[in-house]
Amino acid sequence: MENMNEYKLKLIQKIIRINDIKILLKIEDYISEFEKKDIKNIVNDDTAIYQSKIHFTNEQLKMIKEAEQDIENGDFYTDEEVRKMTEEWLK
Repeated sequence: MENMNEYKLKLIQKIIRINDIKILLKIEDYISEFEKKDIKNIVNDDTAIYQSKIHFTNEQLKMIKEAEQDIENGDFYTDEEVRKMTEEWLK
């Protein structure tokens, strides 16, 4: 069986060959409906050539929220602080 990227590439190639605007609009509608249903727990990376999606587990989402809270509370060390602590520890 083909891997996911090969299958996506074949679909993209087929879509490129379609010259009927009605069919393209239907494909776009279908994808939009899918995205609306699949939007929960997804991070979109718009910098990628193809938009990638990362699905987080509940545990990962919990850890992200805890990290955000730590940042808001100032409960973190800067890179410079960590380097100084490491240098002291290695002495």
